[in-house]
Amino acid sequence: MAGIQIQIYEGSRRNLLSLFRLADESESQILSYYEMGSVLVARDRDFVVGMAHIVEDADVFEIVSLAVILERRGEGIGRQLVEEAVTYCRLNNAVRLVVCTGSWETDNIIFYLRRGFRIFNVARDYFTSQRGYTQTVRDQVQFEMLLCIS
Repeated sequence: MAGIQIQIYEGSRRNLLSLFRLADESESQILSYYEMGSVLVARDRDFVVGMAHIVEDADVFEIVSLAVILERRGEGIGRQLVEEAVTYCRLNNAVRLVVCTGSWETDNIIFYLRRGFRIFNVARDYFTSQRGYTQTVRDQVQFEMLLCIS
């Protein structure tokens, strides 16, 4: 992980659309949210190799998109982005961090469980053609991490 730096992205989000497309196949959904919230980027020198897109709603934050370029997957960049997202959320007084993925994406499900997230809901028939998706398996698995200790 030497050389990887995580920072808030300040440039045009259009420059990150290829990463958003790695995380979400629905162009209409991407275009509806990509300008919202904050984006943490993982950089190797001047090259962006991954991102975590975080949107807040009151004291609940959501990682809406998490992506690492194909050539750099398996190096721990996604793990580092999630860790930095958790830190960012805590610094911004988030009580809860949410992330969602498709029920067929078993690698993602395992990834989030290993990061300390817990499944709290399954939204049946979430990924529909009306939302721009083509999967035949349509359920969304929703995870949460509680960030404050009561």
